[in-house]
Amino acid sequence: MFSTVIIPCAGKGTRLYPLTKHTSKPMLELGSYKLIDYSISECLLSQFNTIIIISSPDDTDLKDHIDNVYSNNNLPYISDIHKFNAKFIIVDQLIPKGLGDAINLATNYVKENYFGIVLPDDLLISKIPILKIMKNISVETKANILLGNLIENKRRSDFGIIETSDSSNNIYKKVDSLIEKPKVDQTDSNISVLGRYFLSKKIFKYLNNAKPGHAGEIQLTDAMITLLNEEDFYVINNNDLHYDVGSITGFESASKYISNEI
Repeated sequence: MFSTVIIPCAGKGTRLYPLTKHTSKPMLELGSYKLIDYSISECLLSQFNTIIIISSPDDTDLKDHIDNVYSNNNLPYISDIHKFNAKFIIVDQLIPKGLGDAINLATNYVKENYFGIVLPDDLLISKIPILKIMKNISVETKANILLGNLIENKRRSDFGIIETSDSSNNIYKKVDSLIEKPKVDQTDSNISVLGRYFLSKKIFKYLNNAKPGHAGEIQLTDAMITLLNEEDFYVINNNDLHYDVGSITGFESASKYISNEI
């Protein structure tokens, strides 16, 4: 039940250039581990046992790394990977057509009604993996769960934005609407979608029929907007330490922190 998670890793890492000139983003060294290792640990600690990696077809280093995860036994926060019984599936994204397209490539491998998504660009440092908390709330509410992050108003146009209802619940709020990279004056909300999702399998129906949106790519947010007309969404706010390791500044800050912690 709720055992499958998708980790999209086929991005070009343009924001991290020149670090990604000769090394793919998921294979960059962050402390004593690869960037992808932090996502894998989070998924294992959140009790997922099928981990789908969406890869660039020419990223042989990543594929070799995933094939040897058990034999290497070198993951952050996990002393022995053999305590976990996980299956890794690698799926190539032949043409980079956006996050929505990457997620849709896993359609045939998701067997449960709900599944998780972890975006490695958003590194979260927490005692209890946020994805595990999101999974538990989904079981309680029988709904889709998003992770929200408070941002400056002037940055609204850089993110998918969540508008919520007032709620007496201090853990999660009902999502009223989603807006993909709105104009600054288009919404009063400053809650952005952070890179963790727990979604209904029905999202694949809308991804399958999605047309290119922002930047000419298939946008996951666009499909979620359609699904929101049919199913409930709730959002919890991120209270964990967060680094945008898809950017040079965020990657360097995370490296400094991790070098003192692990």
